[in-house]
Amino acid sequence: MRTLSVVVALAAVTCLFCAKKQTVQPPPGDKLLWTSENPRPAWAYETPKATGGEHIVVGMSYKYADEKSCRDDAERDSRLRATRYLETAVRDAFERITAELGLASTVLNPSVASRDYIEMNSQAVIQNSEVAKFYVEKWQSSETGEPFFLSFARLVLPDAQMRESFSNYTNRKKQEWNMSQEQIQRVNDVFQQYWQSKKTEGESKQGGE
Repeated sequence: MRTLSVVVALAAVTCLFCAKKQTVQPPPGDKLLWTSENPRPAWAYETPKATGGEHIVVGMSYKYADEKSCRDDAERDSRLRATRYLETAVRDAFERITAELGLASTVLNPSVASRDYIEMNSQAVIQNSEVAKFYVEKWQSSETGEPFFLSFARLVLPDAQMRESFSNYTNRKKQEWNMSQEQIQRVNDVFQQYWQSKKTEGESKQGGE
């Protein structure tokens, strides 16, 4: 129960933190002094999506007086958003698995299984992911006259790593779920189909833009 409370509290803090970060914009009147590229790249506006065999999550920093702190904060934000993205995706996957295989919630509860997966695997998956790109802006505050930086970080979650981590997780849970190896393989097959559908959906949206 204590572990569940910690996970729920962490998820709530993560959602609040990410929601707050989404509202960060330079106040009207601030002057743009410099950008790492021009114009602001389209990927800075991306919501989490799958494309090219990878899953992309973008983080945004708060305002900082120095560029390094700004970039570090954008990277932290991208990893927090990635945790929330994975938890939602895995819960959806487990819901599909239980529906397609006709599993009772007493055997495999999607909410419980997704939280358990995130607790056991998300740290390794996200820590091993890499920020592929940074975008940085330098502004001058209209209120104080002091310069500040804003940054965006484009985090890549490799597709193969996510697939492998899910299979490893279900194999470890085989005895607890009282499933045969054949049943676990069916669970993994449904997940692989779901994960592929997310990638296909993301690539279709990208092609339509």
